[in-house]
Amino acid sequence: ALVKFYDEHKRLKLTIDPSAIVCIQADSNYVIIRYMDNDRVKEFMLRASMKSIEQTVGQHGLVRCHRSYIVNPKYVKLLSRNREGMITAQLLHPEMDSIPVSKQFYKELSELL
Repeated sequence: ALVKFYDEHKRLKLTIDPSAIVCIQADSNYVIIRYMDNDRVKEFMLRASMKSIEQTVGQHGLVRCHRSYIVNPKYVKLLSRNREGMITAQLLHPEMDSIPVSKQFYKELSELL
């Protein structure tokens, strides 16, 4: 089953295989969907809220890991904590930066790895 992303006007903007999605990042009134396309990371910017797409992608195994991030657990290489106690998720793809993980979402994400 493909994931369908709609903008705030309920117009279909992107249809994609959920296993290709690496992460989704909030950026003010937009979300940036990062996905794999022939071993390259591509980005798609969509005017929508995290809350509006969280339920859609949650049905496909993607999980919220931070106020501004939703991640696909299959692309997480490891979770690490720095000296200040901040948790980050290292992603499998070398082009991708690590993403923050909030304490409230850590347990759920770590259980999926």
